[in-house]
Amino acid sequence: MISPLLLALLAAPASSAPPPNPNAQRMAFIHCLSATVSDEMKAHSAADAFKAKIATVCKAEEEAFRQASVKADLAVGIRSAAAQENASSEIKDIVATQSDRFQPDPPPK
Repeated sequence: MISPLLLALLAAPASSAPPPNPNAQRMAFIHCLSATVSDEMKAHSAADAFKAKIATVCKAEEEAFRQASVKADLAVGIRSAAAQENASSEIKDIVATQSDRFQPDPPPK
């Protein structure tokens, strides 16, 4: 005779698919920011102008990454508020890392 627990396990849908991976969206976001950093360095932008610009660019890529990151966290059982916080934290880190690459021209002597 089949035990009720074994029967329940057999009847439950198997989740063989891995959780969603937001890496493609992360890389698109990083690439967009990296291109902005490169363009601003080639243009010899001032540090203040760069800081203002980096805060406004790549919003579509940022939002796509945020949604994919939250979806991946939710798929593995992380609560919504924590998933949102994780995404925001990673976005902040990515922007900071890319911003640190910006080296303005030294002031003229």
